[in-house]
Amino acid sequence: MSEEKITSNPEDQGVDNEKEQVLESETSRSVPRKHIEKRPSLLDRLMRRGSETKEKENSTPPALETEDELPPLSDLKLVGYKATTRRRLLGSELAHNIRNLVPRRLQLASEWDLVYSMEQDGISLRSLYRNNDRDQQVAQMKRQRKTADTGYASSVVNSMVGGHGYHNEIRRPVGYVLVIQDSTGAIFGSYLNENLRLMEHKRYYGNGECFLWKCERTGDGSMRFKAFVYTGINDNIIYSNSQFIAIGSSGGHNGIWIDKSLCSGVSAYCETFGNEVLCGSSHTGGPPPHSKEGRFEIIGLEVWRIGDP
Repeated sequence: MSEEKITSNPEDQGVDNEKEQVLESETSRSVPRKHIEKRPSLLDRLMRRGSETKEKENSTPPALETEDELPPLSDLKLVGYKATTRRRLLGSELAHNIRNLVPRRLQLASEWDLVYSMEQDGISLRSLYRNNDRDQQVAQMKRQRKTADTGYASSVVNSMVGGHGYHNEIRRPVGYVLVIQDSTGAIFGSYLNENLRLMEHKRYYGNGECFLWKCERTGDGSMRFKAFVYTGINDNIIYSNSQFIAIGSSGGHNGIWIDKSLCSGVSAYCETFGNEVLCGSSHTGGPPPHSKEGRFEIIGLEVWRIGDP
């Protein structure tokens, strides 16, 4: 019997090789490869930390920053009127309108203090300046506290902490509200970020937080509050000396000008506040409608302090 020699067909070998390759690829896909996690380098960690810090800086501030989310203001108390005071110029509604425009740090003050009243303190520019002096106000608060203190122990404690502590404290910003009533019954005034004082040399003071305001009667008899804020055109905000008080000035005209007798004044348009004439109008004296200047007679004047001196 002769032996048969079996030879492989090249085509069959090619098919077998393809099958082996397919089998190997399927096997490699079925067995997952172990993932080796690369440890970040020091440079990678520093760059990641820097990007996180930048994202925090560019992130939107919390919702509490919006006015809608701020807590409501507490009720405002006006302190200083005597029981016998008949002419009270500042009411709660007017004070509320002014309060909405003062700097937010002062809106939180729950009390406004009457530092000068023409009816209570007399008609005197010198008295007005003295009562507006912050050192004078601190001294008055000390006297009030001393009256309220009772007993030996209380006086000892106060002396140990340095009196009442006012001279050791950093003075916080305060504001002042000037209120005027003229002979027509109109009420107007200004908010000032500094106290009125006697200036020896001509130098304006105050900043852009100051504004003028007025209450005007509408056709239905109700009162409408209008405010005129700082325009930034000039810095002629407050100037006061022994002869007059001027608030806002341009071209020789003042938003409010009060003479040294505290009996009369002038209100005119000024570029500092872009205001209307503030005083009232009547057939007996006040400015006609749309006038650029008006003279007035003062029958009441008050200055209120917002915040502790």
